[in-house]
Amino acid sequence: MHICLLPPEILLRIFSTCEYDEPICPRDTLASLARTCRTLKEPALDILWQNIEGFEPLVACLPKGITNTDIRGRVTLKRPLLNGECRFIRRYTERVHSLTILPAHLDSIDDRVVQAFISAPSLTPLLPNLHSLDWQDDRECFFPLLRALFGSTITSMRLDFTTRPPSFAKSALVASLGARCPSIRELHCEYSGGSQESSDAIFEALYGFRELFRLGIGVLDAQTLLRLASLSSLKFLSLNLETYNINYTRSGSTPTSSSHLEEVDIVALLPSVLTHCLRNIQFISCRSVVLRINGNDLQLYDPRDIPDLIISVLECFPYTLEKFNFEFDYELDSYMEEDIFDDPSFAFGFDVVAPMLSFSHLKYLNLDWICTSAINDTSLKTMAQSWPQLEDFLFGSAVRWLIPPSLTFIGLIHLIHHCPLLRNIEMPFNACPVDVNSAPFSNTNPSEKIWRLFVATSPIVNPIAVACQLHKLMPELVTVGFYDWYPDEFPVPPQYAEFEADWSRVNDFLQVLTTSEKMR
Repeated sequence: MHICLLPPEILLRIFSTCEYDEPICPRDTLASLARTCRTLKEPALDILWQNIEGFEPLVACLPKGITNTDIRGRVTLKRPLLNGECRFIRRYTERVHSLTILPAHLDSIDDRVVQAFISAPSLTPLLPNLHSLDWQDDRECFFPLLRALFGSTITSMRLDFTTRPPSFAKSALVASLGARCPSIRELHCEYSGGSQESSDAIFEALYGFRELFRLGIGVLDAQTLLRLASLSSLKFLSLNLETYNINYTRSGSTPTSSSHLEEVDIVALLPSVLTHCLRNIQFISCRSVVLRINGNDLQLYDPRDIPDLIISVLECFPYTLEKFNFEFDYELDSYMEEDIFDDPSFAFGFDVVAPMLSFSHLKYLNLDWICTSAINDTSLKTMAQSWPQLEDFLFGSAVRWLIPPSLTFIGLIHLIHHCPLLRNIEMPFNACPVDVNSAPFSNTNPSEKIWRLFVATSPIVNPIAVACQLHKLMPELVTVGFYDWYPDEFPVPPQYAEFEADWSRVNDFLQVLTTSEKMR
């Protein structure tokens, strides 16, 4: 059958098919099809206009002679749009399902274009079939244009209001979403309102969403957080606590539990803020949690805050938790001249991590930014026995800590022995060959699942023997990741420069062993 004889639904599926995230039918090809083949015109136009960026495609539909360019290079209009021209544009706006707006898109049009779009004679939104809106600009002069896009067909929305301070206009716009876009299922708007009154109005609007299941929003205080727990449709919650006020909470407030949330992602400026937040609520059905510290690059976190935070995690989340990801977003280059990376107060013992042993269902654990140099092989064995379902284990390797690790090759073997599903290990340890004829090496089965091992700044002795034993334990491992030392950026302690060369030798020998296995 000739392609022109296929039903429109099949043509749409063909035109929208992607390979390696790229459409098999490029946009210029679709445009040519729409212009040259009457049968293919409508399906091709539907795909061309389904996802657009900026308003330039709409302006380009106008007849010649209407548009112009001002002295600042922005697109402008010579006159208002006629009714016929608005109807013509509507033939294309009805096809748009997804719209992305960046600051550069708005910089390229002047106020006349904005006024023309918001004044179009229609009782429906500017894009009547819009499903997804990503608006990444918080200049209030463009809010009327943003409001013209609001409608009941929108199910996913992102509003980036983080570059400028809170304002009444922003709060009023966000507070109107519940009534104007009641079908939203996913909303990402890291905006807290700036005041308790505005925050209350915004959260009142959230109750207007009938099917909201994914929410990202700013939170001012514990009371606001507790109100979020009552949104029964929510399954995925992302909280920005950068404006969170730990002093606002009344003393003696009762923690609230949420029984429906499955994933929680929280970002704060300090560990103490996270601790305060988590002790005011319990996510009793949560399976995945991401905690992020987006701190001040001039001051690293206070290590004394971490034990309390770990306790609050234990109190907040259920023992069935499957993923725990604890991240620090710091520019660590700025600390290299300070004596932080060899400061023993940052090295946590087993007692700090021990409360997490009750999370017996963990599959993914990221404690990568914590210095684990004080944790030994016996402690790691206990951890591995407590988390038998682990698949990814990231433990103290994200920083070039200069405190020698207490863990040895024995600890790595315990991990492989007790966690048979492991596929990714990232941790520093003293890589010194062990007796392969004695336990635990002799009674540990090789793991063919592990494909990645990252050792950070691990000390190493006898690289060829280490490579042989790593290959015996992890036959699918091809290379070992480690930190390169760049003298211009990171001062290189003499012994660590030596370790870097030795780990390179490990990788060279692993290549030889792997190639030999394939040739057999």
